[in-house]
Order: sequence, then structure tokens, then C-alpha cells
Amino acid sequence: MKTMLKVKLVVLLLIAGTVAFGQFVIEREVKPTPIPKSAQFSSLTVSQFGDIYLLETKGQEIYRLNSKGEVQSVNGGFGWAEGRFDTPMDINISSGLDLLVADYNNHRIVRFDRELNYLTTYPTPNSDFELSYPRSVVLTNLGEIFILSDENAEIIRLNLSRNNITTFAGIVYDNYALSDPILIRMNEAGILNVLETDGRILQFDRFGTPVSRLKVPAESRILAMVPVGNDIIVSLHKEPALMMYSAAQKQWSPLIIDGLPKSAYFGSMSYQNNQLYLLSSNGRILICSQLSRSEKK
Repeated sequence: MKTMLKVKLVVLLLIAGTVAFGQFVIEREVKPTPIPKSAQFSSLTVSQFGDIYLLETKGQEIYRLNSKGEVQSVNGGFGWAEGRFDTPMDINISSGLDLLVADYNNHRIVRFDRELNYLTTYPTPNSDFELSYPRSVVLTNLGEIFILSDENAEIIRLNLSRNNITTFAGIVYDNYALSDPILIRMNEAGILNVLETDGRILQFDRFGTPVSRLKVPAESRILAMVPVGNDIIVSLHKEPALMMYSAAQKQWSPLIIDGLPKSAYFGSMSYQNNQLYLLSSNGRILICSQLSRSEKK
């Protein structure tokens, strides 16, 4: 009986019209508690410690949840003072220790520790660079901050340890110039993936050197993207809800998770500790565990 249940939960990966075993199984669903009834969550990120962070758009606040979905702390709110936001667009804790918020209309990046205590803001008062309309942000383990700027459709790289600022992916990058970017995420190898509204994904190394260009083969609007090792998963507004790019096979395929509601779509995703976190339209979080090689057999 246990074997039959396990088989039913296995993710099916459709490749070239055939069905093959995939990489994830649904482990559990988490409901943030307690939260306001009118709460609308738009962005999700997960720390290496298993803390779940959600960006709530109506109250313009950040929620920190434990692995059970219980709210541990809340910070933010509308305003211009330290730790306040005006239309925050993205949150990221990929470094594992500190959380960054792309504070769009305040033209800044706000930094918190993992317990949501305010730390600092970029640009700092003594900085020699200006930031306008940051849409997405990534903080690396090396202390670099990558910022997707909406104003010039370019990426700003801050090297905090060396106090160095560079920009790339602007108009002079020709085929790798950004046109309408919406999200940036970095994989484990240090490759920065930039998602655009038309389904293009442009890849750069951490110094801004172009690496590769991908195109999601779907007509539906793309909602989110998350690197999984060297592969990439994107979420779509219409079926298939998820698609996966295999770097080894160099192709896209629908990623079908058994038991996933057909009408569900996921506005944000995160990958941490071999688990895929999916933020659904109803504010609940699906947590899918990645199978080991022995479990796939």
C-alpha cells in the first residue's frame, strides 16, 4: 500500500511526448497563520534554515514563517522611513543570512537580518551611485548584490567587500541587452538568470559576461522562475502550470506534479535544501521534496 501511494505522488516529467519519472514529490501544504483575511502575497523566499519569507502587497509588509507556516515576525509597512516600503517588488535571502527587499518607488534596497530586524539601506548616504526603480534583487554568499533596475533595463552589481560598482546587460549588450526584465535569480554555479516578459531567459556570469540565451516555449504569461542546480523551473499563468529546462538535455518540458490542482498557478517559487516551494494564488505554500537518485529508480 505504501509503495502504491509513493508511486502516485511521483512527479511525471513529460519529454518529447513520453512520460518519465521526474524529480519531486508533494510533501505538504503550509498555510500562513495568523494573517489578515485580505492579505495578498506576491513573493516568496526561503532561507537555508527553513524559514519562509513572504512579501504581502496590501500592507507592504514582510512575514517570516517557520516550517509549519506559523508567523514568527512581521516588519515593514508603507512609508519612507527606515525599514518601510513603497511598492516592494521582490525579496531574496539566497545568501542564507540576510534578507533583501527591492523597494521600487523608494528607489532603494532594504536589508534585514533573518529575524527581520532592519540593518541598512542601499544606496547608503555616502554611496556614489544612484538607484531608480529596483525590480528584483539577489544577495550572494560572496557579499555581492545584483539589482535589476527598471529605469535603464540593466543590472547593477555591488561588490560590498571591495566597494565596487559595475553595470551590465544594457543596450550595448546587443543580443544580450535586456528589454523588459522582471526577475533575476542566481544558480549554485554563480550564473545569473534574467527572466523577461516575453519568455526569454538571459544568462550571465557574476562579472556580467554573457553565457547563454533561452526561450520558454509557451504562449502563457510567465509568473516566476527558480534555478534548481543547473536546471530552471518556471511557472505559467495557464496550463502547464510548471515547465522545466534541463541543462543536460538542453530542452524544455512540462513539469507535472501529481495531485497539483489543475486550476492552480504559482506567483512565486523558491528552492532550498532539495525542496521546491510554490506560492499559490490562494496564499498557501506547497512544499515538494526532491527525490534522490535511488528513490527515482
